This record gives sequence, structure tokens and C-alpha cells, in this order.
Amino acid sequence: MKATYKILTDHLDVNMDENIYLWFFGDIHRDTRECDEDRWKYFLKKAKDTMTDNTFFIGMGDYHDFASTREKRYLSSEGGDLHSSTSNLLDGIAEKHNRDLADELSFMRGRLLGLIEGNHSWRFENGKTSTEDLAERLDTKDMGWLCHYTTILHNTAGHSYNIAVHYILCHGKAGGKTFGITVNQVGDLKSIFPIADVYVMAHDHQRIAHPVSVLIPIKCRDGYQIKQKRQLLCRAGSFMKAYQDQSNSYEIFRLYRPSDLGALKIIISFIRDQSDDKDKMILNIVAEI
Repeated sequence: MKATYKILTDHLDVNMDENIYLWFFGDIHRDTRECDEDRWKYFLKKAKDTMTDNTFFIGMGDYHDFASTREKRYLSSEGGDLHSSTSNLLDGIAEKHNRDLADELSFMRGRLLGLIEGNHSWRFENGKTSTEDLAERLDTKDMGWLCHYTTILHNTAGHSYNIAVHYILCHGKAGGKTFGITVNQVGDLKSIFPIADVYVMAHDHQRIAHPVSVLIPIKCRDGYQIKQKRQLLCRAGSFMKAYQDQSNSYEIFRLYRPSDLGALKIIISFIRDQSDDKDKMILNIVAEI
């Protein structure tokens, strides 16, 4: 895993008279028998069938399970590096998995804003990770493990508004069984980046959206006003089933609760305020689970 931090910005043309949809999906573990293939294919069909010009996607890591950086170290720990033919064979397996997944995700091309790096990410002999390889196959960007991501939304309908939406995206960490720990770990991102709009973390396979608020100063004609800013603390969900018969997954060993499988959808809308000789768009962000 490359625990890389990136700062990225995209300019998106959107119709602000209609809702904007941003899907977050991750922890697919597509190459395992625990991947809920029916649910995954249902998500793909729903996302494709409901896609509009205002629909976008972001991947949150762990697209496959084979193999984490730690597991590759284990593979080569007995007597040094893997033989080149063995490495080439394993690289070929990882490439095959990415070709198949890229084919499933091909309808997102041009609307897939990027892929977050996960901890299950094969590193090829050339140093590239399987996430970087998948991003190249889908003509999108690798967003690193932690990303401060900004979308500048340009209105294509009527008045020319430009509005920034700030996201803090991280594959994340885990280590607890309670709902409070799941939310608090996303809150750790907020303690580092306090005034973003949406915080999304993956990794623990839970799917939640918890609204919080912060007070921020806004400059006005007479000085400053204190305004309440609504924020969302989110976990992106998973497509990996737990407690399958004869399985030995980590959820069983640690007695974790099963996850609410699926993807997370953020819905962005705007309210036009023309009061007091003003003409501005007020941002409204909600989540659908």
C-alpha cells in the first residue's frame, strides 16, 4: 500500500437546476468468493440505469483482495525476493482481475472522478500498484490513500454560478466493534481538516452517513456573521459478505458485526437565494444509503 496524501481539484460542468449524484463504492474484494456478486451487479445496473449528466463516481479502495503489500512481503520473506517467473505469474493474475473489473466499470468512464488507494493493492514489479493500473485502464486518476479533493461546480443552466465542494477521502482505518468507533474514526479526519463538506472513509465495511455541524465566520457588509455549516461523516460500505458457511474471514475471528452492504450516494442540490439584493446559490448535501 502507498499511504500517499494528495490534493486534487476538478472542474465539473453541471446543471444546478437538477440534483447532482456522487456515488462512492469500495471494499468490493471482487476476486473473493465472499464478494456478494448479486449485490455488486445490482449496484452496477442501478448506477448505469439511473445515470444522468449530473452523475459521478469515486472508488474508495480494496477493489480486489489479492494481495496486500504485507502479504507480498510474506510471499518473499523466505529467502529474499520472488523469482522473476513467479512475480510475472502473480502480476498476470492481478492484471487479469483489473481487466475484468475495468470492463464492469467501463460505463463510468468519463464520470469516474478517481480511485482511492486501499490496503489490498498488489504492487507490480514495475512499482505500480493495482489501483494505479486500474485507474489508467479507466482513464481516471489515482487519488492516493488520503485525498483533499475539491470539485468546482460550474452551472450550465442559466446564471453562471461557480461553487466549490470540499471532500476529505481516505481508505481509512478500523479497529473497533461499536458504531461510535466507526463514526469517530471518520471524525479524526475532521480534526485534521475541520471545514470540509463531506468526509468519506472506507475499510471497516460499514455504510453510514452522520450529519454534524460547525460554526464558521462569514464576511458580510458590517463585518462577520457566524454561520452554521452542515457536514457529513460517512463510511462508504462494502460488497464483501461475512459469516459465510465454512469461511474464515477476519470478521469471524474478531467477532465483528456484519456490514450493511452496498454503496453510498451523495445528493447535492441548490437553493437560489435572491433576498436582500443578493443572488446566490445555497449548497445542500444529503446522503442516500
